[in-house]
Amino acid sequence: MASGLEDVFEELMNLLYHHDSAVAGEAAGIALGLVMLGTATERSAEMLRFAHVTQHEKIIRSISLGLALIMFGLEEKADPMIETLANDKDPLLRYGGMFAVGLAYSGTANNNAVKKLLHYAVSDVSDDVRRAAVMSLGFVLFRRPEQVPRLVSLLSESYNPHVRYGAAIAIGVACAGTGMKEAVELLQVLAKDSTHFVRQGAFIALAMVLIEVSEKANPKVRS
Repeated sequence: MASGLEDVFEELMNLLYHHDSAVAGEAAGIALGLVMLGTATERSAEMLRFAHVTQHEKIIRSISLGLALIMFGLEEKADPMIETLANDKDPLLRYGGMFAVGLAYSGTANNNAVKKLLHYAVSDVSDDVRRAAVMSLGFVLFRRPEQVPRLVSLLSESYNPHVRYGAAIAIGVACAGTGMKEAVELLQVLAKDSTHFVRQGAFIALAMVLIEVSEKANPKVRS
């Protein structure tokens, strides 16, 4: 992980090229991102080319996540790849573009990154992309957790359940371990949502927000 080892990259790319397997290919796509974490390797162009020719959705999605991992912590240096992914006609690559924003600007509270994610959260035609955009707000803002419940409160009332799920997870990621009252209140509303996977997201997020919080500090822990 994060070693940037070319021979490992080569081996994983060979696995993609020579084994037309959705499952092994999916693992390779994510592994490429982990090995090249934060390196901005120029060879990411090869991964993108492969994503455009493969027929396997699992592989396309994993390559898009792998490309996002390669952009980790790079901020503005990641912008060309973010633009490429975010403007791709394939929603699976746009999905990776949203995580690329979240990872490249992780913890920075960068205003442009937040604006970009909010734009895609309300305007993209793909539910997957919208969900990823909202979730990624949590990564960008995890050092400013107090901003997140207010920022996503409108999104948590969206008619689209994928956006509501994303709002729950964004709160979970950004407010993890804080026991923040506003975060818990918002998640308790989502925990009663009419859509089962939104309730699932709310309970996962509640666990994240209340992690290591004692019952004395917040009585909601027991329930």
